[in-house]
Parts: sequence; structure tokens; C-alpha cells
Amino acid sequence: MELRQLRYFLSVAETEHLTQSADALFVTQSTLSHGLRQLEAELGLPLFDRLGRGLQLSQAGMAFRSHAARALQELEAGRMALADMAGLQAGTLTVGVIPTFLTHLLPQAVAAFSAHYPGVQVVVRELRGGPIEEQLIAGRLDVGISFHPAHRDEIEAEPLFDERLQLVVHAGHPLARRRSLRMRELAGVPLALLPQSFATRRMIDAAFAQAGVAPAVRVEMESVDALLQACRSGPLATIAAERAAAQAGPGIRAIALTDPATVRRAGVLWRRGASRSAAAREFVARLLPAMGAVAAVADAGAALSPPPAAAASPRRPAPPAPAPASRPTSAASAPRRPARR
Repeated sequence: MELRQLRYFLSVAETEHLTQSADALFVTQSTLSHGLRQLEAELGLPLFDRLGRGLQLSQAGMAFRSHAARALQELEAGRMALADMAGLQAGTLTVGVIPTFLTHLLPQAVAAFSAHYPGVQVVVRELRGGPIEEQLIAGRLDVGISFHPAHRDEIEAEPLFDERLQLVVHAGHPLARRRSLRMRELAGVPLALLPQSFATRRMIDAAFAQAGVAPAVRVEMESVDALLQACRSGPLATIAAERAAAQAGPGIRAIALTDPATVRRAGVLWRRGASRSAAAREFVARLLPAMGAVAAVADAGAALSPPPAAAASPRRPAPPAPAPASRPTSAASAPRRPARR
């Protein structure tokens, strides 16, 4: 009994037609018929009832079908197990990732994976969410890092982490002293945003629509890093994920957005039903520690993002001080005092 005979049998059991199965298996109809006759001769029973130009499983064929399918599944699992063992010594892992996560998440995971498995070449492709799903379905990617949930039924998505979107401005911006802003307060604020072809931009537009105002978009750029740099001076502000904002460097303020708060969820994407290689599974396992490292940076950045303490003084009574009572405590007078750290 040969594996090809089992494959022939299972295909014809599915199609009940020799021509269709021969085309699907890339063999001639005579080769397919000969293989089936050999299998029936070895088993000693007819597996099909011939009905004109079609075939139908016989009683023996119905009994044999589940066993043949399980046998092929077990053999395929064994082949994948051996391929996995070799796959961690050599081979290529192809990962698709959206631009934001490429910059702020993937470098740590790639470095950690390469340190453990130097024989595996990692190819990272920067793609948007739609193309990532398409290339996973086509088998051109092993794993994708994008948004959760997926949009295609053929894709299985596992949640990775959540992150908030925040307003990002430079330290001298008129809004830099605010700790939070309602979305409707951004009406008229000049914004630099991603184009509407990006999922994050569509989330931002939906939040503005829910708040009942329209964004004042002055600049569109396809790079989050470029948007952050554009907001280092002048009137422009941008809206970015908290991890990206935290890594923007000194002189940048990140302000919480509410009513509505906008949260996006990152996800690991797989082709549904496809075998997951050991290399892909190990790479995804490296994402979790990398995520923790990036989150630590985000937390550190969040600690630096609130404005100086003087900015909060208008919200609470001024403490007793030796200064004359007639001198008001205000944000305007704050620069004359040493900043508290």
C-alpha cells in the first residue's frame, strides 16, 4: 500500500469523479484508475461502486475512508515534527508586520529570536493589515503582526496587547499642560495624521465622528515617526499609540484622550487551518518579552509626559508661601520659580 494510493482514494471519495480528481492531483485519469485498482486488489474488496461515469463509495469504502484520512494526517504530523526540528537549525521565517509595530515592537523580538536560533533567516515585510492577511492566505507569510480581530474568515487572530491612542504635542504647545482632553476639544486643533488608508486613521476618524466634530487635518504622512517629528515645533499635533509616543524622545508630551477613549488591539495572525512551524511559534513566544520591554519604556515615558508641577497649580489652592499675598500663583508666573522635579 502506497501513500499516493491513499491520496487517490480520498480525493475520489470527495469528488466522486475520476476526471476532477485527476485534475486536482495532476495525474492522468488512467494513472488514477490504475492506482485505485491496485489498492482495491490489495484490500480484497471494492472501494467504489461504478455508476455510469461517476463513482460512489461502497460499504467497504465508507469503512476505510476515516482510517485512510487519519493515517495521512498522522504521517503529515510526523513530517512536520521532523521539519520543525530541522527548521530551528536552518531555513527562513517570513513575518508580515504593520509599520507601527515594525518600529516599536519587532526589533526586540527579532534580536531575541536570532540570538537563540542563528541558523534561521528572518525576513520581515512591512505591510498594511489587508495585504498581511492576503499574503498569509497565499502562503507567502508564516505569521503576521497586525490588528485584532482579523477581517478575513481564512485568518485566525490571537490578541497580543491593547494600547491607547493619545494626543502628542511638543512641550511648548498650548495644549502641553493638559493631562487629558475630550475628543471634541480637538476641534480646530491643526493635526498631522496618517492617511485614511491606515486602520489607525479610520479609528481616529470614528472617534471624532462619535464626538460630533471633524478633525482639522493639515498634514498627512505614512510614517508615525515622521508625524512625531513634525510635532516637535509649531502648531501641529498628532494622535499616536502610547508606545510610539513614549519612544518619541524628550520634549514630547502625550495627553490622554477621552469621550471617547480609543484603544486598539494588536494581534498575531495565522492562516486558519495551516500548520504552524516551530520557528513561527518560537518567534511569537519572543514577542511577549519584547512587548514587556516596550511597555516598560512606555511607562517610563508616561512618567515624563505630564507637564511640570506648576501646570497643575491652577487646579488646587496655592499653599502658604512667604511671597506677598497679592502676588497670584499662575501658570504665567511659573517660569520665574525654579521648576519642581
